[in-house]
Amino acid sequence: MKEQNKLYQYIEVIFWSLVLLALYFSIVWSINKDEFLKQSFFVLGFIILVFFLFIFFKKQNKRRKENLLKDVQRLSLKESINNFINRAGMEKGKLAWKYVDYGFNRDKMDIFLRTLQKEGLKVKNIDDLEYLLIHFIDEKEEAILTGNLKNKQNSFNSLSGTEFELLLIRLFDSMGYIVEHCGKAGDQGGDLILNKGSQRILIQAKCYTNNSGNDSVQQAVAAKKYYDSNEAWVVCSSNFTREAIELANVHEVKLVGKKELQELLLTYLKESWI
Repeated sequence: MKEQNKLYQYIEVIFWSLVLLALYFSIVWSINKDEFLKQSFFVLGFIILVFFLFIFFKKQNKRRKENLLKDVQRLSLKESINNFINRAGMEKGKLAWKYVDYGFNRDKMDIFLRTLQKEGLKVKNIDDLEYLLIHFIDEKEEAILTGNLKNKQNSFNSLSGTEFELLLIRLFDSMGYIVEHCGKAGDQGGDLILNKGSQRILIQAKCYTNNSGNDSVQQAVAAKKYYDSNEAWVVCSSNFTREAIELANVHEVKLVGKKELQELLLTYLKESWI
């Protein structure tokens, strides 16, 4: 939207500039035709020079922004940007910038811009940040709409741990949660954080073929406190041992096993999983 507004502003400036130029030359023509021809060649050369300079700097700026995306991958900042989109992109009230169904507060954008700069990303201004947000919002929306996990069999057994987490992100996103993806090395046992209103739910994701035991429940209990959550769930692609169920009842941890997960995926994503 902002890019379109800028384009309209540029077009308006060019239009009125041409109107004034035409008015000026009509006056020169009426006064001195020789002077008109000389000035016409000069102005035409100037316009051509400005045009080529505009194209050159436009390409340079586009190349610089494309390099920003490469630097995001190199510096492993993609997850941080997606988390910012999920947490800060659902602001209400007066918003500085909107895109698709996301709205952002300018103060938070400024803070995040400085954070990215400290991480070594060469973002110059808010325009650069908006470019990154547009790219990753488009990527996120495309993944949600197409359900593209590069998996055509719809079998839990064919998924890696990361792919299982991405499947859950799509699921919980479709259920109206704002999802943070924190699953990585040193994640303190947490894989996802779900936010909705006052709810903050820690998700421990287990892509197992065998039944999940006590360890998954213990990890969820520890991660719940670490991530300051008010609920903890263990979501598993199989089922749970009797010991895990008993321990979950003691610590009030919700267990989502294979059958319930299959029903949720069918209801919210219209996908059948085995």
